[in-house]
Amino acid sequence: MNTVKTSTLFIHPQYQALFNSNGLDTFEALWNAEIAWFEEPNERRGGWSGVGRLALKAANGSDVHVFVKKQQNHGRRTLSHPLRGEPTFRREFDNLQFLNKYQFAAPNVVYYAEDNTSKRAILVTVALSQYQPLDEFSLANYMKWDVPQKAGFLQALAKNIRSLHNLGMVHRALYPKHIFVHVEQPSQVAVIDLEKARLTSFGWYRTYFDLAALYRHATWWRKDEQLDFFKAYCVKLPQQELNSGQQWLFKRILKRAAR
Repeated sequence: MNTVKTSTLFIHPQYQALFNSNGLDTFEALWNAEIAWFEEPNERRGGWSGVGRLALKAANGSDVHVFVKKQQNHGRRTLSHPLRGEPTFRREFDNLQFLNKYQFAAPNVVYYAEDNTSKRAILVTVALSQYQPLDEFSLANYMKWDVPQKAGFLQALAKNIRSLHNLGMVHRALYPKHIFVHVEQPSQVAVIDLEKARLTSFGWYRTYFDLAALYRHATWWRKDEQLDFFKAYCVKLPQQELNSGQQWLFKRILKRAAR
């Protein structure tokens, strides 16, 4: 059997046997596996990238659901790779491993590999089965809650986003569909789709860029809820006033969100 020589390969040791038993023990086997596209493949600059869901059969007969991301000729130039560039999934893999190291909730990586010859990459993560995207969760729950319940949730959500930023990371695509809320414990939040995320020492930039994106797409939040969220993010109680610097930043966020 011909095998692809991968330049980068990571397999979570707890999932090696599961991949083997499902006949997915090589790069080509995973690449050729039929998956149900979760999103239609994105074509750009002669390449493409897509994500789908796959059920793996465990030894006890249960299904283990994973998301499989595939891409070809879909990269970006970096300072370390200014000419050839690198797959966009490599950054997502690195970011997921970084968040896992600091125990911030995000999908667990079980497989990542690159084939430089054909400029392909595969990233496999465990599905967040007990979570819902923020937009779906809000439609099913938040919109029906009373004021105290909403306030408590906004405080918990803001605390989680603040924790992400305190690690030095800006998501750069912090839309409701990329924020997942635990359906039984809404105070637990995870983030997905981290291929654009990066570390930056500019704290104001992390806040400004991500919260503006969140506000732009969380259209069900009223103005007072946006303010309560921002106060909680700034570790202030709803009745407390923002200082002058925080007021300036909040106005800039609202202005960008309205663009």
